[in-house]
Amino acid sequence: MRRGFFEEWANQTNAHPLGVTILVLCVIAVLLVRRQYAIFPLLILIIAIPSAQRVVLLTLDFSFIRILVIAGFLRAFLKNEFRGFKFQLPDKLIIWWMVWGIIAYTILKGGFDGTITRTGYMMEVVGAYFLGRIYINNFFDVKRIITLLGIASIPMFMLFLNERFTSKNLFSVFGGVPEWTLIRDGRLRCQGPFSHPIMAGVFWANLLPWVGALWFSKSMNKGLLTIYVICIIGIVFNTASSTPVMAIIFGAFGFGFIIFRKYMTYVQWGLLGSLIFLHLVMAKPVWHIIARLNVVGSSTGWHRYHLIDKAVENFGEWWLIGTTNTARWGNGLGDVTNQYVLEAVRGGLLGVVLFIVLLGSVFWLLGKAMRCTRNRTEIIMLWGSGTMLFTNVLSFFAASYFGQLNAAFFLFLGASVSLAATTIRAATTARRQAAPPLETGSISKPAIAGNVRQPLDN
Repeated sequence: MRRGFFEEWANQTNAHPLGVTILVLCVIAVLLVRRQYAIFPLLILIIAIPSAQRVVLLTLDFSFIRILVIAGFLRAFLKNEFRGFKFQLPDKLIIWWMVWGIIAYTILKGGFDGTITRTGYMMEVVGAYFLGRIYINNFFDVKRIITLLGIASIPMFMLFLNERFTSKNLFSVFGGVPEWTLIRDGRLRCQGPFSHPIMAGVFWANLLPWVGALWFSKSMNKGLLTIYVICIIGIVFNTASSTPVMAIIFGAFGFGFIIFRKYMTYVQWGLLGSLIFLHLVMAKPVWHIIARLNVVGSSTGWHRYHLIDKAVENFGEWWLIGTTNTARWGNGLGDVTNQYVLEAVRGGLLGVVLFIVLLGSVFWLLGKAMRCTRNRTEIIMLWGSGTMLFTNVLSFFAASYFGQLNAAFFLFLGASVSLAATTIRAATTARRQAAPPLETGSISKPAIAGNVRQPLDN
């Protein structure tokens, strides 16, 4: 995936004057704007400034995103915006994943450097997750985010087109992205401010399920949403990468399954049974299917299959706390292009299990929320959140996230948990208010009262 160019900027201060100006303005905005706009500066930084922009203090690496995450938490404490926060199962799991990740990586690296490195990463991604939990709570918050990113997609699409026609990336002045656009098999792979074309494409593709939710819930002007979709898809196709294109396909497929939402238990078991059946009857392991996927004509699907195969083969090497070197597994396997394998080599079996269980717990919470409400808009939005997670779960088989996509993914993951928790809490309150007060000596009917649900306001 060519992380090398991006990693050249690690552990050294790289702060362009324009980047510093934007960072300062974003920090001020985080601290001063109204609560419903508090997450906007972080989103602007994610989509506009390469993550190589950073300041190193006493060997501590503070990317601009990390600085803004710290500013977000400072705001939350100063304004007491943690008030009313209640831990959900995914919140507990992500903390356990964070703690074990730091411990395992410290042991793996054999010193305090490992602690510093992993703590910095966790500060960024887990911090972004909890900012999503605090500041993206309901349908209106999501609508504001899509409005912001939808408007931003228009000039961003223009910049991607400029990169395509000139072969020059204007964001290269910030560092962290090459000046001249990458070419593979004759195709220009535009990336804008993102650390890699795949990272750029996956970020924008991830927005489409929420855009679709707003479309089908009739909550925004369809003309505007059409423009957003055209620009987002245009950005994705300019990356010339299979993984983002597949994310669009998987997203459309997953969103369409909303009509079968009452039968998803059967669908899930059917899918699992089909994978087991294929594994038994195929000449090669079921994950060999990845090697056969080729959307843009220059995919490295075989490499991704080979990586999984070698990770299974070398289980004894990494299962306890991970491993420091996958290059010896085979030619080119030092580039870990699979998020699950990356979690395994960084944190061993427990690390990857905690990560998978974390993702599963979010699916579970979204499903619970959908069963709690009869409000059509809420159901569609929750399904859109689940679809977004579904596309990432599948994208993880073809890419390991880095750069600003890490923060973006965990931010939206936290938002999905908040949407579900808010829906459950509101439905529970509505049921309690609808239940008639018990009279002295009367017999309660909790089964009937528990089934009375009031639709929430749109």
